[in-house]
Amino acid sequence: MDSLASLALATEEPTEELLKERPYGRDEYIVSRKMVKHILGMAIWQSTLIFIIIFAGEFFIPESEDFWKRPGTDYIMSGRPFDWEGNINYGKDVRGERGPSRHMTIVFNAFVLMQVFNMITARKIKDELNICKGVFRNSMFVIVFFVILIMQCLLTQFTQDIFDCCRDGLDGAQWGICFAIGVSVFPINFLLKFFPDALCPKVSLHLMTF
Repeated sequence: MDSLASLALATEEPTEELLKERPYGRDEYIVSRKMVKHILGMAIWQSTLIFIIIFAGEFFIPESEDFWKRPGTDYIMSGRPFDWEGNINYGKDVRGERGPSRHMTIVFNAFVLMQVFNMITARKIKDELNICKGVFRNSMFVIVFFVILIMQCLLTQFTQDIFDCCRDGLDGAQWGICFAIGVSVFPINFLLKFFPDALCPKVSLHLMTF
């Protein structure tokens, strides 16, 4: 996925605005404060969502099939090896009977979808508000985006034990949750544009300074 995303972003043609900018000096940082702002901000947001799904998903993710329901509830069975008390939860015996966890399949799917939609936000590096400007001028980007998206859907639904995904795939509500989590990168990217760059560190080859 990362290789295809890199290919898609690398095929972006330079704009007139970009060509009119002054050249970078040899002493300037490759990773600017603005880049650090978006990298750290998006990493914190995505990590928070993933940890919430991992450690609390069984309390809010709906489940339509009785086979995968947490006993006595309509929510998904936890896929963590141990519960909060340290008791075996989804151990080898359960995994041998049921196969890869549906809960952890949602974790995998939500994480990848966030990266897929973040490809669109990564097209603009100067805090431009319109992240979709010119997107359809780059046919390679559009093709790669949909290839990755379709491949992710197929991997999640049909690869079963090959990629350690649930043998039953995900149901409609769970796919809706995953896509909602994926597109959440858009409002976060928008809010980060208004965060002052001066509050972010500069990164050199050897240290991080403010």
